[in-house]
Amino acid sequence: MDKYQKKTRTMSNLTQIAVSLQRVILPINALLGIIGNSLNIAVLTRRSLFYHACSRYFLALAGNNLFYSTIMITQRLLSNGYQINITTNSIIACKIVTYISTLSSFLATYFIILASIDRCCASSHNAQIRKFSNVRVAHWMILLVVGVLALFFIHILIICKLDPGKGFACVTQADTTYFQVYIIIQVLLFAVVPPSLMMICGIITIKNMKRSRVVPISISRFNRTENQLGQMLFFQVGAHILLTLPTSVSYLISTLPNPTRSTSTYAFAAVICQMFFTFSIGMPFFSYILSSRVYRKQLKRLIYKIFRKRVDNQEDPSANQNTIHHGTAVAKP
Repeated sequence: MDKYQKKTRTMSNLTQIAVSLQRVILPINALLGIIGNSLNIAVLTRRSLFYHACSRYFLALAGNNLFYSTIMITQRLLSNGYQINITTNSIIACKIVTYISTLSSFLATYFIILASIDRCCASSHNAQIRKFSNVRVAHWMILLVVGVLALFFIHILIICKLDPGKGFACVTQADTTYFQVYIIIQVLLFAVVPPSLMMICGIITIKNMKRSRVVPISISRFNRTENQLGQMLFFQVGAHILLTLPTSVSYLISTLPNPTRSTSTYAFAAVICQMFFTFSIGMPFFSYILSSRVYRKQLKRLIYKIFRKRVDNQEDPSANQNTIHHGTAVAKP
């Protein structure tokens, strides 16, 4: 009996710690994600960066992450931190929220993969391969990935259910062999395929860049920006893998049959891993600042422009007021 009470107390303590951590960390992650991704969109749409194919993938990533920071992290904060969970009240909300959250999480990863492939093409010595690194191809690839993943996760709308045995929690139930295989494929596409592709593309790009140093080429402003975008991507890939790897491991554990996934310790560890993932949503802004001089330069210009416009707007009303007073004084007899 004493062991049972001690175990129950431990579970209660871990649950309370997890709730407290989410109440503190998730709002910070959401705020960093909203501010960081908004600034990313503002900087990447400036002329010096906008006309590069890699920037379009970064823009798609920033738009997706801004949505995730605003909507999905807020929903997770309310449900896990304050027990205000709309997914337990409606089967439709359960299916839609799970579908959108899963799709957005995968899109963030696969936009980075597209950018990695683009850097491979841009650094290639084969002129035919380099042609794939252009804005038009980027637009089509973004639409293709969004469409394919949106169709792939349609199954979530079928297998997500409210489980009465778990307090009507929104869970994924793979009752048939087909859905069990589907879940395994989903885990592989999140935990195994992305980091493998990112590392392979990174190795190929580094080799191509080393070869280009041997061959003398004229360096234009466009090429310098291309190199800066490559540096931004390398930092982003490294940070993304480090921050999402714990979530990938917990995802694998939750899918494979094992006694660990039903313990309170695993549940607590899964919450910590999920918080690392939510931090990765706002991480691109910091990796871009640290890795790219072009990004820092454009960010400074943007901030100066906003500050200058604000100062001018504050000065205009006084100038207008003085003009009105002068006009009124002249009009008096």
